[in-house]
Amino acid sequence: MSAAVVGALVSAAPAWGAQITLSSDHRIARYNDSVRFRGALAAPDPQQVQLFRDGVVIASTVARGGQFVFDLRARRAGVFVARSVLGDSAPVVLRVKPGLRSRVVGTPRIGHRIVVVGRVLPARSGLVVLRFRARRVPVRVGADGRFRVRVPTSWGPNVTGRIALRPSPWYVPVWRRVRVRLEYPSLSMGSHGPSVLALKQRLAELRYALPGVDAGYGYRTYEAVLAFQKVLGLPRTGRIGATEWRALWRASAPRPRVASGDYLEVDKSRQVVMEVRGGKVERVIHASTGATGNTPVGTWHVYREVFGWDWVLYHPMYFLRGFAIHGYPEVPPWPASHGCVRIPLWIASSLRERWGYGSVVRVYA
Repeated sequence: MSAAVVGALVSAAPAWGAQITLSSDHRIARYNDSVRFRGALAAPDPQQVQLFRDGVVIASTVARGGQFVFDLRARRAGVFVARSVLGDSAPVVLRVKPGLRSRVVGTPRIGHRIVVVGRVLPARSGLVVLRFRARRVPVRVGADGRFRVRVPTSWGPNVTGRIALRPSPWYVPVWRRVRVRLEYPSLSMGSHGPSVLALKQRLAELRYALPGVDAGYGYRTYEAVLAFQKVLGLPRTGRIGATEWRALWRASAPRPRVASGDYLEVDKSRQVVMEVRGGKVERVIHASTGATGNTPVGTWHVYREVFGWDWVLYHPMYFLRGFAIHGYPEVPPWPASHGCVRIPLWIASSLRERWGYGSVVRVYA
C-alpha cells in the first residue's frame, strides 16, 4: 500500500473512529520484537475482530467490554487495519527494523578467498549492498535471507567497509561495519600462490614491467619488485614484506620528469628506465647504469640499433657514441655497467621494437 493511499485512509479516520479504533504500542519495532495492537468497539459484546496487514488477514480475536488486543511478533512491516461488522479502523503503520547479521570467513591472507556471509530478516525487506571504500559489491539474497559475497583482497591488506540495507517501504535502514584484516605474507623468489598473483596484479597496475601476471615469483618478478623498491626509495632486496605491502596499496603510477611527448627516461638516481608515451609512464623497467657515474646526462636520440647481439650487448639502442640501452645477462640493483644502461634480457627485444631509431632518450642524474 502506497504512502498516498495510507494518507487518504488516515484522512477518513474520524468516520471510522466512532465505531472501531486501532493503535499500536510501537511505531518502529525491531525484527521479531513483541508488538501489541489495541482497539475499541462501539458495540455490545461479543464481537469478532480481524487484523489485516496490507489487505491480508493475519489474526482474529473477540472483543470483550468493547476492548480487544492483538499480540504479535514484528516479522513484517506494513499497514494494519482492524475489521469487524461495524467496518474498518483507521490504518496503523508499523515500521520494522530488519535483523542484519554478517561475519567474515576465509584465509586472512592477501590474494586468498575472503567471504562475507550473513542473513537479513525478513528476507524481502530491502536491497542489500556491500561497500568497501568507493567500491560497491552487489549482494544476492536468498529466499531465506541468507547471502554470501566474496571480497577481493587485492583492495588492500586492511579494508573497512559496511553492509547496508536499502529498505523497502515501511522498513528502516540498517547497516553493519565489515572489517577485513589480512596478514602481510612474506614473498621472495620461489614463492607461489594467490598472494603472488595479487602482488603481480598490483605491480602491473602501477606500470612495472612484467612479461605476464600469474601466481609464480620468478626472476622477472624479482626485477619488477626491485624497480618498485627503487622508485619508492625502499631497500633494494627484491623481496616483499609488510613495508612493501603497505607501500603497494598507497602508491600510484610514477610520473615522468617531462609531462609531454614520447621518450625513454633514464633515472640514474633510481636506476630505472621509464617508457613515456604522451607524457605518461607506460612501463617502468629495472636498470643498471655506469658504475662510475659516467652514463651521460642529457637529451639524446637513438642513432643506431642492432637486432640481436652486438658483442655482449643484446638488442642495443645507441644514443651517444658507444653508450646504449641494451639487454644484459646481469642487471644488479646498483650501478654496475661501463657506462651503458643495462636492462633485463627478456624485455630488450620488445623495447627496441617499440622505440628504436630516432627515439628520444632523456638521461637524468
